[in-house]
Amino acid sequence: MVRIAIIGTGGMANDHAYKFQKMDGCEVVACSDILPGRAKAFAEKYNIPAAYENTQEMLDKEQIDGVSVVTPDQYHKEPCLMAIERGIHVMCEKPLAPNLADAIEMAEAARAKGVLTAMNFSKRSVYGTQKAAQMVRNGEIGRVVHVEASYFQSWLVSKAWGDWRTEEAWLWRLSTKHGSAGVLGDIGVHIYDMASFIVGDIAEINCNLKTFDKGVDQIGDYVLDANDSFVATVKFENGAIGTVQATRWAVGYTNVEHIRVFGDKGALDLNFSRSGAETLKVCKGDDIEKDIWQPVDCPETPSTYSRFVESIKTGIQGQTSFDTGVKVQRYLDKSFVSSESGCFVKVM
Repeated sequence: MVRIAIIGTGGMANDHAYKFQKMDGCEVVACSDILPGRAKAFAEKYNIPAAYENTQEMLDKEQIDGVSVVTPDQYHKEPCLMAIERGIHVMCEKPLAPNLADAIEMAEAARAKGVLTAMNFSKRSVYGTQKAAQMVRNGEIGRVVHVEASYFQSWLVSKAWGDWRTEEAWLWRLSTKHGSAGVLGDIGVHIYDMASFIVGDIAEINCNLKTFDKGVDQIGDYVLDANDSFVATVKFENGAIGTVQATRWAVGYTNVEHIRVFGDKGALDLNFSRSGAETLKVCKGDDIEKDIWQPVDCPETPSTYSRFVESIKTGIQGQTSFDTGVKVQRYLDKSFVSSESGCFVKVM
């Protein structure tokens, strides 16, 4: 039985508790949160045996095989390093750290301790993502030449998820003071990971970050200065070019990721607003002449959560790791540098 503890019991932690508790051979034995009473309420909701307001105390007292770090972005480093120091395996929410230097430090610490790590890039759990990457690697659409990848949300203009003007869960994402890297760090991290996982590593980035007027500059303690839209032109190491973009102003698109990959022998269209077999489509062979897109049968793939648990059971590093987090962190950091300079910036 793999014993998991959850660090940070805010909104996203609900998904972690639900996913881990559904798995055979896995149990959530403890949780921690620095906010008084929050861990206790979370433990009662999910029947978790132990709740703490001090993470270090939890790690020292409980028998834990792995932790899932679900704290706000700027607070990932300390609990991750606490667990690593104790030889406890770590899964972390994205992005790995607020900056590249911290991300590298975390990855190096895990490597030195022989600790297995994972990053919760959620779209790695989607069957279509894994199948699309496999098809590109197998050369099914030939040499990739052009890519279009986007992640659109609409919560700055829609109340589908609640009102950002009144709810802390959204307000902190608009404030750099509260650790937000804006739309770039919140959902750009996902679309950068998906594009590079499917197509290959990114070599250069020219990014434009923008913070739009919202009719108010500050709400309470939250200064609304984080970027809320970006467009990046990218060059991949394999020679392909493309765009990667994300925004919270996408009217009519509550939460949609979409990537189109064009090769010299075919193309893929992966769209998460579709469901089931329709998620991934391909145009290749004779269909190219008539613009016919066929749905792709995507076999079931393990979730990020189950990959992490399986890695603990087997001792074999899973598909994502803190090294993956470092790679994507480079994309984020270089996007900020590029936006300041207005020029292409080399990733390495």
